Amino acid sequence: LQEKGFELVEPQYRKESGKWVVRLFVDKVDAGQSQGQPVNLPQSEVRTHKGITLGDCGKVTEFVGDVLDASGLMEVSYVLEVSSPGINRALKNESHFARCVGQKVKISLYAPLAPQSNQRNFSGQLLECADGKLSVEDIVSGRVQIPISAIYKAHLDLI
Repeated sequence: LQEKGFELVEPQYRKESGKWVVRLFVDKVDAGQSQGQPVNLPQSEVRTHKGITLGDCGKVTEFVGDVLDASGLMEVSYVLEVSSPGINRALKNESHFARCVGQKVKISLYAPLAPQSNQRNFSGQLLECADGKLSVEDIVSGRVQIPISAIYKAHLDLI
């Protein structure tokens, strides 16, 4: 996918209505600067969103379908779905967070950050992404530092 200018944002493989579904959320990427500062990632790791079209999804479906079928990896019949990650896209790694600095996010943690707090969910503006940590202006707790490794689930919160 990278060679063709796409990024796999999130793969899913599950049984739905008696059928196995391989669902890929992909985005088109362009080498370049992230939208926020500071970012301590090598330039080769920093990408910007370009947006994905229906035609792009068709191209990815054809390419990935051919690769999956030729690989023999899928031993059962499956349905392949390729989709945009959507406006409230999942954030999975440091480069995802780095290019979303300045935007609203929702973050859920595996466990509270501190023993004296039960807070595991944060919502607010992503202020910074550096050295494996996020700085978020949370609507409940104010400014918090969150290690990316502590994050169970995160996504943009634009609508």
